[in-house]
Amino acid sequence: MKKSSTILIASILVILHLLAFVALVRQKNTGDSAAEIRKPAQISEPVPEPEPKSILSVLDPPLEPLEIVSMDTGKTIVKVDPPVSPAGHLQKNRPDRRTDKVYSKLIGDPYQGAIVVDARTGRVLFEDRASVYAYPASVTKLMTLLIVLEQAEAKRIALSDMVRITAEVSKIGGSQAYLDPKETFSVDEMIYALIVHSANDAARALSLHVAGSMDAFIKMMNRRAREIGMNSTVYHTDHGLPPGDGRQPDISTAYDIALLSMEVLKHKDALRYTGTELTYLRDGKFMLATRNALAKRVDGYPGCDGLKTGYHSAGGWSLAATAERNGKRIIAVALGCPDKESRTKTVTGLLDRGFQALEK
Repeated sequence: MKKSSTILIASILVILHLLAFVALVRQKNTGDSAAEIRKPAQISEPVPEPEPKSILSVLDPPLEPLEIVSMDTGKTIVKVDPPVSPAGHLQKNRPDRRTDKVYSKLIGDPYQGAIVVDARTGRVLFEDRASVYAYPASVTKLMTLLIVLEQAEAKRIALSDMVRITAEVSKIGGSQAYLDPKETFSVDEMIYALIVHSANDAARALSLHVAGSMDAFIKMMNRRAREIGMNSTVYHTDHGLPPGDGRQPDISTAYDIALLSMEVLKHKDALRYTGTELTYLRDGKFMLATRNALAKRVDGYPGCDGLKTGYHSAGGWSLAATAERNGKRIIAVALGCPDKESRTKTVTGLLDRGFQALEK
């Protein structure tokens, strides 16, 4: 009995030890789990996503840097508007007044609009209805001249380039040099025909040579007009002939033409063309004679060497003139005169008035 009792007691003790061991193991596991639940989770910082590439950076060319102007306030602003000219001078930042209205006639007495300015400073010496709409007719060719000279100075074309005469060119009416598709002329010769003889076909030949098409060239004309500050001017042609069919002719103002004239005079070759009284094409066989009576040696205006005449029935007789005297140069513009004689008389008076104002 003693032996069996001893075995029984030993077995019970082993079982008790096993139960105690299991209980301890369970308690430890439960505590660890609770500790893990109570412990705040460590939140890892999100990895930043790469910024999506803007579609503008793919489709658009790089932007030109903007001019930054420092102000007294310590702030910086982007310079947007062109500097304002002093009071009493031609202004380039006037409100847009372009119109698509078609007028049956824009002719006044003694003019539709007139202005006189100091060509060196832009100071307005006289103006009368200078911002009234007018049809400049062939005075439009001053813009054609400006673009051709700018393209030549930028080396995009050369005055020695040979200009091909197309069938389109040969069909242009009005004042012309009777250009033929079998012929070629230099850019220099075509400019003389354009300015001295006011040849409409020469205007088209030059516009095609510069821009490839009339429409592309007219876009260049209107863009340049905006840049110059011609706020009332709309070009539809490269020569100034009215398009007919109820469409609007080229439209402008005396003020705008004064701005254009000042821009043209910045180019050294301009007066070489506008001051020429007589020259020839086709080896002396075709005469080009100026339409500007004031630029003629006989009975002209002393010192007058430009710029451009214009006429059509709806716009009357117009002239942008320039003259130099005693180192002083002025520009006089009269648009929409009723006849050729009154145009000459009016602009002569405007030139006189301009020089008198400068000599005071």
